[in-house]
Amino acid sequence: MLRDTRFQRINVFPITGALGADIRGVDLSNAPDTATMAEVRKALDIYHVIAVREQKLTPASYKAVAARFGAFSPNPVHASMPDLEHIIRFEREPDDTGKVIGEDWHMDLAWLPRPPGITMLYGEIVPAVGGDTCFSSLAMAYRALSPRLRALLHGQTAVHSGKGVFAINAMQSRLALRADAASAEETEVVHPLVCMHPVTKEPYLFVSSVMRSLMGLSEDESRPLIQYLLQVATRPEFQCRVRWEAGTLTMWDNPCVLHTAINDYPGYRRVTYRTTIEGWVPVADSAQAVPARAELQGA
Repeated sequence: MLRDTRFQRINVFPITGALGADIRGVDLSNAPDTATMAEVRKALDIYHVIAVREQKLTPASYKAVAARFGAFSPNPVHASMPDLEHIIRFEREPDDTGKVIGEDWHMDLAWLPRPPGITMLYGEIVPAVGGDTCFSSLAMAYRALSPRLRALLHGQTAVHSGKGVFAINAMQSRLALRADAASAEETEVVHPLVCMHPVTKEPYLFVSSVMRSLMGLSEDESRPLIQYLLQVATRPEFQCRVRWEAGTLTMWDNPCVLHTAINDYPGYRRVTYRTTIEGWVPVADSAQAVPARAELQGA
């Protein structure tokens, strides 16, 4: 495996040429020093998806680790664990059937005015085979568009809706929902189509499965462009795939990647814990320059 030698305190191994990295050699439960945590955050900024392997976390220690990355982001749909606000438990038993949450390519809570900046998912019990999570880079998707289409998208906004979110989650009998979760169905928000990452300064497409229409166009008129942008955003060459091991803590730069859960593990039990860290109000990117990923990594 190729090790990224820019990191001195942690071992970072790229997953693909597009995004994603495995991280080893750090015990997050043991309160790493500030310099080590800064390297973990740097890896997240560069690779957008990191899988920190060989962790031994309880729900309480998981929350303590997550808190070092910033303030928690509220979740208007899923109920927290008792006595552990912001920590959500997902459980699937061997005989469970039907869809799993997150089978569509999506961004977590894209229909909120301020979507989470980081999503964290810890695997306590994972299938012996299957159950991977795929990610795709929205920054690379933006750069893949023609200059003319990029110019057309700059300054445009789109409507993202929570319609259907409650219904999908309500189908999961083992998932605890907030008492007011149904209100998500009425939530709509407008976000720029092209945004700028506040840390890396990269432009990225803000598209997701809950994008309903472009401002000024009907849903029917918008659908072909939305479908095309999602098709570009999920090209195989922009993806990485995280293969879960028990004790893996995966975190991702939520507004800058789409992800999808692979439902290919019938007969296996799976227990994971999720939390989200506060993000930013998406800001439109007005620049026309498109920095290369190599330039970002060399910074």
